[in-house]
Amino acid sequence: MKETVLLTGGAGFIGSHIAVELLQRDYNVVIADDLSNARPDVPERIRQITGRAPAFYRMDAADRPALDRVFREHPIAAAVHLAGYKAVGESVQKPLEYYGNNLTSFMNVIGLMREYGRRNIVFSSSCTVYGEPEKQPVTEQTPRKPATSPYGNTKQMCED
Repeated sequence: MKETVLLTGGAGFIGSHIAVELLQRDYNVVIADDLSNARPDVPERIRQITGRAPAFYRMDAADRPALDRVFREHPIAAAVHLAGYKAVGESVQKPLEYYGNNLTSFMNVIGLMREYGRRNIVFSSSCTVYGEPEKQPVTEQTPRKPATSPYGNTKQMCED
């Protein structure tokens, strides 16, 4: 058995696919997801595909005590942070909710990673960090410009 990987937002589309790949490569997987953008049957479907069930916590990554419990109960070696609100238009309508959730959840993950002496994290960013780029397609070398939405701004802030 390989190491344990935490997937915040791991019951969503991208997270569930990552979970399948990790489990098929013999990693242990812990999913922490509030199911706001996922179905409750996803962990069972992952088990049906892989023959192995991920540990599953129905929780909000912005809830630090709940996330700390996950770290206490599992030897987390790495994290993939996918838990964040993700709709540009909605972020304009609900900016405080986006700043609160997206920044708090990421700070909780990186804070607990540091507290538990873990250094390996993958952050799911967005092309919105490039603002209105001068040319397409954007690459890793494309200069960042100011974000055009609260969602994009939270991604820029997390990257920083």
